[in-house]
Amino acid sequence: MRKHKTEVVLADFKEVTPHVHKYFGIDAQDKSDVYEAVENGRGVYEAVKRHLDKRQGIWIFTGVGLDDFAKFEERHFSAVIEVLAKEFDHVVIDATPGIFFSSTYAALKKSELIYAVLVPDRWRLEDTAVMMEFICKRWNVGKDRFKALLNMADSEEIDVNTVERLLEVETFPVRRGKKHITQDVAKIAKAELEKETGMGCRIRTTGEVGSFGVN
Repeated sequence: MRKHKTEVVLADFKEVTPHVHKYFGIDAQDKSDVYEAVENGRGVYEAVKRHLDKRQGIWIFTGVGLDDFAKFEERHFSAVIEVLAKEFDHVVIDATPGIFFSSTYAALKKSELIYAVLVPDRWRLEDTAVMMEFICKRWNVGKDRFKALLNMADSEEIDVNTVERLLEVETFPVRRGKKHITQDVAKIAKAELEKETGMGCRIRTTGEVGSFGVN
């Protein structure tokens, strides 16, 4: 996405065990100042900005670790999203596994586009369909906001057509291997950016099928 001249921030919303900072060589930071700012109703913008690091052309908001996990609620994560959405063209959120985490709830409620990432296994596919229906009905999240990424799409068990037929959402294949992953994800980003010309800021959520309650 950065190659298309857009300002991008990747926010790690995996509670308890965030990982994004490890990939980018960033030290994990205590987020108690963000919590206090939201509680006090002032200084949220400054607190969130203090936790932004730029790596490889994109900005990173590191995750909430175990020490802060217990006190952060949906409103704290929502406040972070609101700050990031005002600052960047695109906010990409890596959501935590399990739909009952407050971080996942905040991300799903505020995202314009949600990618459900699943592997080509029929049990994962069926469970994802159930959880998507739950999210749409119970959390009032429109089905039109969902798309699917079929990881390891070169497997023979489940193909893109099967996923689209069961989930009733547009599905993109991502093949095995670093080279294929890079090529396929680049195509997806390009296609989405071309569709949204003139639509302004979009907030995106990604997560393995585990984000819908399956390990």
